[in-house]
Amino acid sequence: MKKKTAAGLLAAALSFSMTLSAFAQSAFYREPASKKGLLVNTEAMLSDTAELQTKQAIVNVPMSFVLNGSTFAAVDHFITGLSDKGITVTVILLNDRQSVRPELIYGDQGAACNYFMLNVFTDEGRQAVSEVVGKLAAAWQNKVSNWVIGNEIQDQTWNYIGPMDADTYCRRYAEVFRTCYDIIRSQNSLAEVYIPFDYGWMNEMNGSTKYNGRTCLDKLSAIFKEGGDIDWGVAWHAYPDPLTSPVFWDDGGYAPNSENAYIVNLNNLNVLTDYMQRAEMLGPDGKVRNIILSEQGFSSLNNGASDENLQAAAFAYGYFLAEQNPYIKGFYLNRQTDAKTEVNAGRAFGLWNTDMNAAENEAASTKKYIWQVFRDIDGADNGYIKELVKNTVGVDIP
Repeated sequence: MKKKTAAGLLAAALSFSMTLSAFAQSAFYREPASKKGLLVNTEAMLSDTAELQTKQAIVNVPMSFVLNGSTFAAVDHFITGLSDKGITVTVILLNDRQSVRPELIYGDQGAACNYFMLNVFTDEGRQAVSEVVGKLAAAWQNKVSNWVIGNEIQDQTWNYIGPMDADTYCRRYAEVFRTCYDIIRSQNSLAEVYIPFDYGWMNEMNGSTKYNGRTCLDKLSAIFKEGGDIDWGVAWHAYPDPLTSPVFWDDGGYAPNSENAYIVNLNNLNVLTDYMQRAEMLGPDGKVRNIILSEQGFSSLNNGASDENLQAAAFAYGYFLAEQNPYIKGFYLNRQTDAKTEVNAGRAFGLWNTDMNAAENEAASTKKYIWQVFRDIDGADNGYIKELVKNTVGVDIP
């Protein structure tokens, strides 16, 4: 695989500049009407998304979709539909396996992982990233407000590049992020770009392919400042522990109010937002960086037993906690419809039950109680939801 050279990088930059020269830079950001967000996977559920009065939506965009003409057209049409409904759109860029542009993947393409880190470490890889991400940034410059680069970067299962120490890994990811950031901002100067984390804070690490969240935050903040700081944000996943129970308010053992907590989820969310208020973590403007809770789910199966009221109460309590935290910009629920593979593992996160006999992994069948609660939670008629939280959790919501 050819290593990048100064001449190669210059040629790639010039090519990228000429590719995008036909597009005028946009200054687009759709300020959401509330923090209420949802992972929306299919255009077939677009009308339901509108009926739910969804204010923010996340769309997963794997490279394999982008590199296929018909699937890219479908994703483009879907994102246009969300934007046309006044929804603030967040795109998650995922580098999955594909054979069209293998140079997007660096190193072992047969590694046991779900996604790879984007390759900006060879001439061919950097050119491919410039072209593919540039295509998306240009196409969606007036439709997509937020971009997330990769998934759950502390664990290489979701962002694989190969075994290495935390400092080397963070430097590699920082190069990927800055490249994508520059491409996206070249098309939309107001776009917000996020680094994704799971809920691990001071969790166990193997020093090779799995790292602490707090360690990665510290290292990335220092690395970006070395090269001239940029306006990166944090996309945190605040799931309950374990995932098979929707209850997070009993997670004090793993999620205490301590900066040395094992995990940070909704039980101790202030640990993250307090940490991001430290002087060394502030953005170039001296303010706290943008933070979204880009993925959390509350199962209607509580350790195997069905309980839709508990699911709805857990979501509502989590949402109200995020709503009251001034540093959280969005709260995205995973997912709109249960996935069969997750239900089989005891995780039924959806607003809809799925047809377990259907061929599709997600085939909406019947609404759960959380559907109504999600619809109403950010409206004037949410008093019954606050009562649900009080009766279930024992907490009064103002």
